[in-house]
Amino acid sequence: MTGPNNVPQPARMPNEPGSILRRWLRRWWRLLVPALVLLLVVPVALYWDVFTCGGPTSGVRLVDGQCVGVTDGSYLYHEQYTEVQNNIEEENDRVAKEADGHVVRIALLGTLTFGDVSPMDPVRMVRSLEGAYTAQMRANHSPHFGDESPGIQLYLANMGGQQGQWEPVVSDLVSMAEDEENPLVAVIGMGVSIDSTRNVAARLNTHGIPMVSSAVTADGLAQPETPGLVRAAPSNTEYVRALRTYLDDLEEPVRATLVYDANEPDLFVDSLREAYENQLGVYIAGPPQKYMGTTVGDPPKSGLFDTVVRNVCVTETDTVFFAGRAPDLKEFIASLAHRSCTGQPFRVLFSAIGLTAMDDEEVKGYLEDGDITLVYASATDPRWSTRDPSADKPPHYMSFVNAFHEYVGNDDPTALNNGYALINHDAFAVAASAVRLTNTMDLEGAPPTLEEVSFQLMLLNSAHRVRAGGGVLSYSEEHGGEAVGRYVPVVELPVEGDLPRPRPHVIGGAGRL
Repeated sequence: MTGPNNVPQPARMPNEPGSILRRWLRRWWRLLVPALVLLLVVPVALYWDVFTCGGPTSGVRLVDGQCVGVTDGSYLYHEQYTEVQNNIEEENDRVAKEADGHVVRIALLGTLTFGDVSPMDPVRMVRSLEGAYTAQMRANHSPHFGDESPGIQLYLANMGGQQGQWEPVVSDLVSMAEDEENPLVAVIGMGVSIDSTRNVAARLNTHGIPMVSSAVTADGLAQPETPGLVRAAPSNTEYVRALRTYLDDLEEPVRATLVYDANEPDLFVDSLREAYENQLGVYIAGPPQKYMGTTVGDPPKSGLFDTVVRNVCVTETDTVFFAGRAPDLKEFIASLAHRSCTGQPFRVLFSAIGLTAMDDEEVKGYLEDGDITLVYASATDPRWSTRDPSADKPPHYMSFVNAFHEYVGNDDPTALNNGYALINHDAFAVAASAVRLTNTMDLEGAPPTLEEVSFQLMLLNSAHRVRAGGGVLSYSEEHGGEAVGRYVPVVELPVEGDLPRPRPHVIGGAGRL
C-alpha cells in the first residue's frame, strides 16, 4: 500500500480504532436520522392545530379551519383588532406585574373570526373589544365601578364564525375558572341570539360561572329561563315596548303588517315576532307575511320580498313590523323602495343594538327614494352625545364617551353608531362591579369565588347600581336577568333634529339618578 509519491504505507488492520469508529457512526446514523425525523414530524402532526394558531402557549388552536380558544390578547384573531388587542395585552401585563396578591379574569366570549358567512363582522367586533377594553381601564384606573382592586384582566375567547366550535372553548374557560390563584370569575359577550348561545350558557352555568351577555336580546336567553345569565342589552320585549310608546304618541292612525322570517329555529326572530304580536297586536291590520330568509349569516336572495311587498301594498297598510335578521331588512327596504303603491309615506319598525344603517349609503338611498322612515328601537342614540342639558339621555353616557376617546383614542364620530362599544362596555362594567362588591367580604386573602361573584351580581341594586353608559343598571331576583334602568331609545332614520326623543322607554322605569 503506497501513499503520496509512492511512499509505502503500513496496511491498516480491520479493527483499528478509526475504522471501528467510522463503522459505528454509519450504523447509528442510519438509526438516528429516522428517529430525529419522528421526533420532529410526530409532534408537528399531533399539534398542527396548535402551531398553526400561534404555538403551544397562545391558548388558541385550529378547529374546522378557524383559530379558536382563549388568549390574553397576545394572539391576534384579526388584523383589524391589532391596536385594541395590543392595548388589552399591555393592560393585562401591567395588572399581572403590579398585582399585590391575586388578579381576577373576565373573558369576552364571541365570534372573533369569520368564515364564508358569519352573524357578526370585523367592524362590530372591533367596537366590542374597544368597549370592553374601555371598561377594563375604567375599572382598573378609577373608582367608577367600585374599588380599583383586585386588578382585572380581560381575556378574549373565540367560538368561531358561527359559534360552531364553542365546546372546546368553553372547556378552556372552565379550566381557567378552576385556577385558585388568578381565576376566571365571569364571562361577558355571547352576542348572538341562536341555539348555541343557549347551549354555551347552560354549560357555563353547570360550572357556576356568572355571565353578562352584551348583545343577546331574545326573550328567554336570561334568567330565570337561562340560569346564571343576565343581559346588558334590552330584551326584544323591552325593545317592542319602546316601539309601543312611539306608536301611541303618533297623531295619525297606524295600520300595520307583520313581516317575519319563517326559518326555524332562530331565537331572535321568533321572540321578536312574538313580542310584536303581544305588545303591538292592536295595530296589526293586514294578514301576516312570511318569507324564507337567511339563516344566521347567509346572504339574502335577490327578489326575496317581491311577493311580500305586493301583498303589503294591497292591504293598504302604512307600517311594517319587521321580524328578521339585519341583512334581510336591507333587502326588504330595497324592495319596498320600488313598491307599486308609492302614493304615501311608509314606515318600517325594527329593533337593533345600534344604527348601522346610518353609515350605509345604500340604505339611506332606499329610504329617500321610497319615502320610507326606518324606526329603530335601539340600545343607543347618536344624539346622546349632545351637550344640551335638556336632552333626555342616560346620565353617565358622556363619561363613557370621554373614557372611550381617552383609552381607545378613536375620535371618529361614527364609531359609536353601531352600539357594540357601548353594550360591551356596559357588560364588562356589570361584571366588574359584582367582582368589586366581594371586597366587603372576608375572603382571607383569597380571590373571590364564582359563587361569591354570582351572589353579588344579584345585589347590584339600590345602593349599588352600576353607572353604565346606557343607564344606571340594577339586577335582582325580582327582575331576573333584565337590566333595569337601561334606556331604550327610538330613533327614526333619516335622523331629524339634534336632540333625542323625549321621555324614552327605560326598563323598569328606573335608572335616572
